[in-house]
Amino acid sequence: MLDPHFIRAQRSLVAQAIRNRHVAVDIDVFFTLDEKRAQLLQEVEKLRAERNARSKQKPTPAEIVGLKKMGERIKTKEAELSVADERYQQILLAIPNVPHESVPVGENETHNKALKTWGKRPRLTAPLEHFDIPAVKPYLDVERGARTSGARFYYLRGPIAQLERALMQYALDFITKTGFELITPPLLVREHTLFGTGYFPNGRNEVYAVNPGEDNLFLIGTSEQPLMAFHADETLDEKDLPRRYTAFSSCFRREAGSYGKDLKGILRVHQFNKVEMVAFATPKTSWKLLDAMVRLSEKFYQSLKLPYRLVALCTGDLGFQSAKTIDIEGWFPGQNCYRELGSGSNTTDFQSRRLNIKYRDKNGEKHLVHTLNNTVVADRALLAILENYQQKDGSVLVPVVLQKYTRFKKIVAP
Repeated sequence: MLDPHFIRAQRSLVAQAIRNRHVAVDIDVFFTLDEKRAQLLQEVEKLRAERNARSKQKPTPAEIVGLKKMGERIKTKEAELSVADERYQQILLAIPNVPHESVPVGENETHNKALKTWGKRPRLTAPLEHFDIPAVKPYLDVERGARTSGARFYYLRGPIAQLERALMQYALDFITKTGFELITPPLLVREHTLFGTGYFPNGRNEVYAVNPGEDNLFLIGTSEQPLMAFHADETLDEKDLPRRYTAFSSCFRREAGSYGKDLKGILRVHQFNKVEMVAFATPKTSWKLLDAMVRLSEKFYQSLKLPYRLVALCTGDLGFQSAKTIDIEGWFPGQNCYRELGSGSNTTDFQSRRLNIKYRDKNGEKHLVHTLNNTVVADRALLAILENYQQKDGSVLVPVVLQKYTRFKKIVAP
């Protein structure tokens, strides 16, 4: 959430950011409501003060009638203020973060900017997509997944399940060696956590609600959500920053806007596993930390020898809470294109303002922290491995760095 004082002081900047992001927020209505709230609040406070002053003396019958009428006026004004404030808060919560000056301006993903490519694409005469590779097909069961849970669910079996587990464990080992503390987070969170991290109200349609009306809990779409809420309503010491955490978790997304997309295989699903890293930093250090986290992702994929590219998301493709996002996209030879494997974002103080996470500097003054998140690896990287390491005979080689986890070097059809 943006600071209302910042919005007032930087009206043209915020208005331009909204236009560049192509979101449906009427900033003029926000300022109209802002002025109306201030005016109504002033009127209510003036009426309350006048009533209190007149109530201190023993009122005459006529004055009692006047006080009752004043009370009715106060209730009317308070009702108007409540309506204006509710609408004001709705618009405030709908205003996205202001993009960093380095973010390319564009309408959608076609305007994203490629920053770097790495790795040699495998020379395959007729590369197959992951679901058609002979060594994969027996161990990837989408039919039973759909029968059990519905479309976009699946079972992984045998060596493919082992390879997926190896990939996740390797990611955790890789990241924790760099100083990120491992945390096992809850998979169910309360509504205020999703509001606090900026996934509500805009992204409510993407989240699975659990037992609404009773528990009122929600399945996480990323471990970023509970990890960010870990320090909600806390004040950290500047000397202890940055705080860096990582987590492995299952993630759940409705994929409400993906009807008809990526129907084959398991590229786009409702449940997947992911290793995420998050950080809490000062405004002075957050941008260098974002670069460092992205470089960690690069080193991870380089160790897997997976071809990838870095992409700077344009203003129209940025996540709601992000000020800047760098995607890492892996090469999928079966699809002859790059697909997103993960992304690193600096949300500045957008989430920390909602979650009330501050730090105390050496002078004892309190400031909002900057929060960052970056995907180390998700199940989609498994698919990139299967496609890039497929062989002419239909088998799949295991990346060298994963072999000590799988204890086998090749996957073959049974």
